[in-house]
Amino acid sequence: MSDRLRQINRILKLQNQLHQLSEWMLVSLDRKNQTLMENQERVLVSLSGGDLALHDRFIRNASRRLKTIAAEQSQVIAARQSVEEGLQRQERMMEVTRRQLGRVEKDARAAEEKQQLTLVIDSVLTKREASLAQAPAAKLKHK
Repeated sequence: MSDRLRQINRILKLQNQLHQLSEWMLVSLDRKNQTLMENQERVLVSLSGGDLALHDRFIRNASRRLKTIAAEQSQVIAARQSVEEGLQRQERMMEVTRRQLGRVEKDARAAEEKQQLTLVIDSVLTKREASLAQAPAAKLKHK
């Protein structure tokens, strides 16, 4: 395998690892968003009922908590969008690398075939030259 082929395979392997890492990040961000939504729901449920819902301090604290949750959710959504864009970019790069790998593999096969053909031709020519060199010597022996 040529050095170029090994380099491209290493690059493709690294790109696959980055792609997998990005997918894991998306899962993590989705889990975080789900947790934030559950927290938001709990705060809203506590606001909608119970004796504490009537106290101003409780309402202020719940309001602050809802604002904090909303801010965190917007950060998670922005991060997820950024990771998705990176994931799409990585997929395009991987496709380009795969095509390049295919071309290099094809070139390597062609070079190998050419080398084998050259060896076969050299072998045939060497045998022919040897037989031609022996032919005049054999004629001299018969005389």
